[in-house]
Amino acid sequence: MSTCSGMGFSTDCRSKINLLFLLYMQVVIRRLPPCLTKEQLEEQLHPLPAHDYFEFCTADPSLYPHLYSRAYINFRNPEDILLFRDRFDGYVFIDNKGLEYPAVVEFAPFQKISKKKLKKKDAKAGSIEDDPEYRKFLESYCADEEKICANPEILLGEIEAKTRELIGLKKNQPSVLFLLQCKGSHLF
Repeated sequence: MSTCSGMGFSTDCRSKINLLFLLYMQVVIRRLPPCLTKEQLEEQLHPLPAHDYFEFCTADPSLYPHLYSRAYINFRNPEDILLFRDRFDGYVFIDNKGLEYPAVVEFAPFQKISKKKLKKKDAKAGSIEDDPEYRKFLESYCADEEKICANPEILLGEIEAKTRELIGLKKNQPSVLFLLQCKGSHLF
């Protein structure tokens, strides 16, 4: 009986691997050093098996202390996935400070390849300052802000008036009046 664990795969094992990995061809390498660049990663992964997609994502500083880079690779041959996993799962990457980062190789949760990024620049990008409606809005916004900030005594008077109004509403509510009447009748 043949096994699929060795380097030489039998035909039965190849068909099993192809069936298993028919849908899962993309892997993700996680827990890479945060300061690692795409070129440095490609250099350390060399020779990389045949692939049709490679994307490197740098670390997001907002996720501190979990700063890790990651890479997505879509392989053409399912056998290459096993060889790649055996070679790089647990592989220790060392950053420029000497810290060790053991990599984790696993199937990507989303197996589709992302679409190519648009090469054409958006014509509207960075043009809001030139828009006449935006300029009018800025002028009216700044003018309103000056009016509000100009006289704090008026603001204080408005706040006190609203407070008095709310207190007056609470005193004249029917439920409050009923409770006051009930208390008054029990006292006499």
